[in-house]
Amino acid sequence: MATELDSTIYTSLAKQHPSSVLDICGNASCLGCANSPNQGRRDPLFFYGVLNGQTETLTSITFDWLLNGRAVLEALTSTRPNFPRLRALQLRNAVNPPAQLEETSSSAVSYTGCCLLGPPWLDFLQRHINLECLAWPIEHFLPDRTQSETLEDDVRDVIQTLGHRLKSLRVDAPVLNHHFDTVEMLETYSLRASGRQAAFVRFVASQMRTLRVIKVEGTVPIELRLELLKALQHCSLQRVVVIGVNWALADTWTDLEDTHGSHWRLEIGNPVLWENDIPSIQQTPLQEDLLETRQDLEALSLEVVEQAAALSILEVIAMGQAASVIELKFSGFIGAPMLHYPSPKAQVELSHLKHFHSLRYLTTAVWLAVTHEDQDLSPQIYEFWNTTIKKPAQIPQGLHHTLTKYYSPAVLAEKVAELVGPHLSPQACAHPLGVKVKALFLIQQSHHNEIFELQVLIGNKGKAMSFAGMRDENHPEKLQEKMLGREWF
Repeated sequence: MATELDSTIYTSLAKQHPSSVLDICGNASCLGCANSPNQGRRDPLFFYGVLNGQTETLTSITFDWLLNGRAVLEALTSTRPNFPRLRALQLRNAVNPPAQLEETSSSAVSYTGCCLLGPPWLDFLQRHINLECLAWPIEHFLPDRTQSETLEDDVRDVIQTLGHRLKSLRVDAPVLNHHFDTVEMLETYSLRASGRQAAFVRFVASQMRTLRVIKVEGTVPIELRLELLKALQHCSLQRVVVIGVNWALADTWTDLEDTHGSHWRLEIGNPVLWENDIPSIQQTPLQEDLLETRQDLEALSLEVVEQAAALSILEVIAMGQAASVIELKFSGFIGAPMLHYPSPKAQVELSHLKHFHSLRYLTTAVWLAVTHEDQDLSPQIYEFWNTTIKKPAQIPQGLHHTLTKYYSPAVLAEKVAELVGPHLSPQACAHPLGVKVKALFLIQQSHHNEIFELQVLIGNKGKAMSFAGMRDENHPEKLQEKMLGREWF
């Protein structure tokens, strides 16, 4: 059945997009990976057969959730294909099971299974110098050790070429527990992982000059996120997207008094007490050229980013790209602003939005208080919101009143406007189309978590003009928007 569905899907794609896009997603058996039940498709020549006749027209290659991806990627590079029109190369969602890439090594040197700037991918990039869109795991860019000075020169040349050609760059990191959101904690998990991320920032990101879109997904420590965005100061960014477990900008919960209790059970209607001593956002310049020579990544200390700890991410973006940015997206629910009780630190972080006069779209995670009269209302909120999406639910009258008072889309839209509106640029809000704010809510269920989206259009004086939602992740309109919004598929 799966094979038949694959055939149907790809036949349809071929009719809609003939010879323009090779997009391999979901089940990699169709490309002959080592686990494929079809023995005849294990041969790399199968891949060559797929591509044969399309080399002159292919513009985009995308691998998404690729099972046993190493075998497929080796099959692609082993044929040494040449695509003169190739503009996009994307390896997405390859950092967590079941699509996590494997490690491989030789007797001389250890490389990742698909190190982009090591053989054979370095050779691939040297033959495809017109790439404008690149997506790759952040920890699989650079070799752990270099083989020779010649290779170093080759790597440097390729990075320079990418730096002056790329318009869109996405990097993925493994999704880890929220405790690993600092450099110190990530080092306790994997010194090699932290070293690879730091090397990417210093040797790759710092050379980018033409990027318009940067997207970071997964667990990249906040200091490195900051250093990464600072490294892109020479680019005129239009879209900045950071998605992880922790809120991308800061932990806005650090000032919550211990006496109030758990962050997870905030009581609706019960004001939160905040400590008076709020850490200030310092304006300390970062040191330049902290890394002057190439070193083994195992020994690469993350002192390179320790200088960044006191800066605000939005301030760093605003310093170089305030005039060009039209979209900001900051996901991650741990430490996100509390919708009903935003902390002073959350207010400080959001206040830097005032610099972005061209902003048209803002997406942010917010934390929702879901406890009322010592009862967790998560299941009831989930059912209540679903009534606005697809099906009616039987909710007791008294509880329905509480849900309507605190959790109806109209009420939440006003709260979102109160949270974000005062901090938006008046020039941005005065635009005829206003600023479209998407607030993301996480509802925790016993067996799964569901993310809902509420769209609020904010206009003059930071007031809500209209709203749409709630929409879950599988809402047809949301899925369609996501597909149509992918510039490179």
